[in-house]
Amino acid sequence: MKIVIISQYTPREKIVVHEIVKNFDQVTLVQSGQRQSLVVKPQNPSRAVKKTRSQSFFDRNGLRFFHKFPKISIENKTKHLKIESHDFEKVSIPFAQINTERGLEFLKSLQPDILFTCNAPILRGEILNIPKIAAINVHYGMPPHYRGNDTLFWAYIKKDFDNLGGCLHYTTKGVDRGNILAEVFPSLDPKDSLVHVDIKTSELLAMAAVKILKDIENCDEIPTGKVQVEKGRNYKLYERTLLHHLKYLIQWYLGMLKPNPRKEKTVFFTK
Repeated sequence: MKIVIISQYTPREKIVVHEIVKNFDQVTLVQSGQRQSLVVKPQNPSRAVKKTRSQSFFDRNGLRFFHKFPKISIENKTKHLKIESHDFEKVSIPFAQINTERGLEFLKSLQPDILFTCNAPILRGEILNIPKIAAINVHYGMPPHYRGNDTLFWAYIKKDFDNLGGCLHYTTKGVDRGNILAEVFPSLDPKDSLVHVDIKTSELLAMAAVKILKDIENCDEIPTGKVQVEKGRNYKLYERTLLHHLKYLIQWYLGMLKPNPRKEKTVFFTK
């Protein structure tokens, strides 16, 4: 079974990708660069150019500074993962090109059985029809309650610890709306920060991904998964501001954000 992974491949995603390349022989990692704010040019030149809504300069650069610390922390905790020691193909493509005609033709040329995304652009149009078997996405959040961006963060600062976790779902039209194949709930300790939750969630998602992919490889009919009945909430990238992050830091250091203790759990919907 040929698996094509599309990912920005930050230290967090490395945990998931490593587990897949370790357990499957035919894997291609398509690493996409960082996303950028896009300017949409109208077909009618008489209309003003509209910009996609994005974070302010202050929020974008302030959050970029604070994101460095958890990224370094996760990177240090994943140094033991020697992904280069495994046999897989790695190619790079700019984030903005994934959904273009060029990106479509490139992905077609890889002839994937499974198109697996993990922190990747939202796949649009014909791309979803490329894989022979299915397109599957890793989501750090619990849809439908938390769809979109920074969903671990939003569940955490809202103290919605029951919905703190991640899932694997089929990729369909709409943001994180596909049928769910597995839900993972990391173990929690009152001292856990978002970095701890991130790593624990990644580890459970990695194990769940391998099990689901092996089940699909060995079955005659792919599982339906759990249907998402409710629409839920789609969190946009611009909604997280520097003020939100500073509020999180203050509350965490003051001991005001304490997850309820629990053991880790993974629920599969593959039967």
